[in-house]
Amino acid sequence: MRYPPAPRRRRWPSRILGVLATAVLLGTGVVIAQMVIPKPEEQAATPPPTASPVEENAAKLGMTPAQKAARRAAVTTLDEQGFRPVKVADWHPEHTLRVLIGRDESGAERAFFFVKRRFVGNDDATASASVRVSAARENGVTLTYRLFGATDQACCPKGERVKVTFRWKDGTLAPAGEVPPAFERVR
Repeated sequence: MRYPPAPRRRRWPSRILGVLATAVLLGTGVVIAQMVIPKPEEQAATPPPTASPVEENAAKLGMTPAQKAARRAAVTTLDEQGFRPVKVADWHPEHTLRVLIGRDESGAERAFFFVKRRFVGNDDATASASVRVSAARENGVTLTYRLFGATDQACCPKGERVKVTFRWKDGTLAPAGEVPPAFERVR
């Protein structure tokens, strides 16, 4: 059975409604695009980055020129020993005991401790595959070592995490616990 075609006057309201809905959809897209795309004056107002990451982080922290100089000296100490800082944000200029984790070309990591501007030692004579600063206080820093499991590859320890706190007391740096043995930290 065939239905007769609908009268023409009934089609026009549907067509007009369809055109209006399309216009609303396109208008919404234009409004969203205007909110997301930056204006030319906003792009021109953003200066190109000229400072090094170390200096930018210092500016964010509101460090004084002396504090910036102390951290630059610490980074130089790491560099002289063949390491680059992993995260300069670990440096807390307001603390007496300060630390930076350094990584060498092979990917091994070592903690470098400073009292004010003076280098006072490393966490261990052997570098680790993975060490992080988990807490920093006035005279103490807690490091977290990631140990190797039995089946872990040399690049990526996935075993347990061990925390060791280092304290600066009476002019000496000493761990409050034992640093895990090198064979558990390095492959």
